[in-house]
Amino acid sequence: MDTKKVIKYTVITLILAWGIQIAVSVIGNNIGGMTGTMIFRGGLAVCMFMPLLAAIISKADIKGMGWKPKLKGNLKWILFALFVPVTLTVLGFVLFFAIWPELFSMDGSYLLETVEEMGMDPSEYKAAIEQTGTSMTALTVITAVQCVTYAPFINMFLAIGEEAGWRGFLYPELNKRFGKVMTWLIGGAVWAVFHFPAMLLAGYEYGMDYIGAPVLGLITFTIFCINMGVIHEIIYDKTKCIWFPALLHGSVNAAITMYQVVLNGERIDDINRLMVFGPGYNGLIAMIPTVILAVVMAVIVLKDRKNIQAG
Repeated sequence: MDTKKVIKYTVITLILAWGIQIAVSVIGNNIGGMTGTMIFRGGLAVCMFMPLLAAIISKADIKGMGWKPKLKGNLKWILFALFVPVTLTVLGFVLFFAIWPELFSMDGSYLLETVEEMGMDPSEYKAAIEQTGTSMTALTVITAVQCVTYAPFINMFLAIGEEAGWRGFLYPELNKRFGKVMTWLIGGAVWAVFHFPAMLLAGYEYGMDYIGAPVLGLITFTIFCINMGVIHEIIYDKTKCIWFPALLHGSVNAAITMYQVVLNGERIDDINRLMVFGPGYNGLIAMIPTVILAVVMAVIVLKDRKNIQAG
């Protein structure tokens, strides 16, 4: 491992990303409404390219990351990237709502609460949806379909900025010195820390009023990133093409928003308090299926590596 290059890359990535996140969080909070939200989200979109930019500045081997799509023999990984995040989301819903069933609703009330917080008229939003012949309940199904069709591919072109930096450079470098397990732990922790300013200043991921805030949220998200990093890294290792983890990343970002259409907006205070547990599958309870999948995949990979070394 080129230690100096890895440290340089990490420092540059965090300085650039944190600077952007702090700026858009402060500006977004001060402006508020839809404008503030759009500024914040736009800043996060730009942030996603900072790992790639840092890799370029650090003179990483960008060309060797596997930019040419490799579809032959990899259809299973495309299907994996498209359908696994939605499946994990649904399983996370089942666990979360089994504990707090009163928070479940498909009437779109939570989504309307979110719309109102963004400065929009919820009644006008609901009327606009219904004018298309779509009920708030049907919106749940439509959201799920979007998450396994076009949304991951659109998100993929933003996610590539992170994946080129994390899976394309950082994880392979860490592997040279630490091996798989420590690479997954260190890489996942760095990936999580990358998001911390937005979480602390703007309530990204879990809001601001959850149980144990802000420490429990930072710990929970770190656990989530470590496990997701395992899955992303294994896909990259299997395909040798950076677009596959980028597609998975895009699918994850699409599926994570599904919770907005299955929550009871009349229990908004309870939801805000429990957000760190779910129903988004980056919550402590809802992420259990993700953790199980990551552990199973990790065990298989480590066992295969051991068998190869023994042979």
